[in-house]
Amino acid sequence: MNDATVMPADAEPQADAIAPRSRRIAALDVARGVALVCMAIFHGAWDVAFLHIVRFDPGASIGWVVFARSIAGSFLLLVGISLVLSTRNGFRPKPYFKRLAMIVGAAALVSLATYFVMPEGWIFFGILHQIALASVLGLVFLRLPPPAVLVTAGAVFALPFLYRDPVFAQPALWWIGLAPKPPTSFDFVPVFPWFGVVLAGMALAKFAIARGWDQRLALWQPRFAPGRWLAFGGRHSLAVYLIHQPVLYAFFYVLAAIVAPNGAEDAARADCADRCVAVGKSAADCQSYCGCVFDTLKDKQLMSPFLARTLSDDQTLRVQETVAVCSATTFPPAPEAPESGTLQ
Repeated sequence: MNDATVMPADAEPQADAIAPRSRRIAALDVARGVALVCMAIFHGAWDVAFLHIVRFDPGASIGWVVFARSIAGSFLLLVGISLVLSTRNGFRPKPYFKRLAMIVGAAALVSLATYFVMPEGWIFFGILHQIALASVLGLVFLRLPPPAVLVTAGAVFALPFLYRDPVFAQPALWWIGLAPKPPTSFDFVPVFPWFGVVLAGMALAKFAIARGWDQRLALWQPRFAPGRWLAFGGRHSLAVYLIHQPVLYAFFYVLAAIVAPNGAEDAARADCADRCVAVGKSAADCQSYCGCVFDTLKDKQLMSPFLARTLSDDQTLRVQETVAVCSATTFPPAPEAPESGTLQ
């Protein structure tokens, strides 16, 4: 998300003639562009699942979870690299604070939009919030030697796997990432362990600068169209991040209305039947039970708030009553066995 510039102060004359003293590293833009493509793939899969076009849960698949975390890690690694490269010849307040203000504003926009559109999992500390805070915290580590930054990165990353405490479970401290259980959110990227990835990127950039790799890498430019497109997206990663998900969601929302107009209800009925069978009931009885529940919810006009998870306390009680009645009707209690020595 941050600009990565290289201003070699000690470049050789021949290299200086080829590479300007201040130049973006196209390879980092391409890497950021690849991460954006992967992010769009994951968000598209999430939209398909959320809108019930296809019945699957990306959050329940280890492959999709690893994919999503790898994408977040890639962005944060690049944030650390970019922070070091953009300040290697001195801290420039104007571009830094301009970039920081844009990220903070974008993070606030994401929080506001998700709070009203998807309140059940609104994003209060997602990838943009982490990038904004890491861009500030990272300044403390700019003058430290690479080994010290790398050791700190390992400690920050490892801490939540070794220590958690209920004191961090209060909402005001969720962003730290040390609560026993993570809060519900569609995008949660707390300080621990994710700031450790940013620090790892800073350490990597420091090692690279010490060996002159950044200067050599700055000479490379993508030759073919796909590489140039990726670099363009990487140069405008914040705009792409903000635009792509509304566009994808709108597309799949329209598609869902065409190919699966009752997708949410059908998926909920199927989930109900699966859970019922999982506790040992017959498939036929489970179909009858779930049909009873959902048909009654529809008759009582509770289907929409039930599917949207916006039930009021009174509506929740009515749903519970419906479940109890349908359960008693479909699965009547077995007659008690007569006590020993009594006649039937």
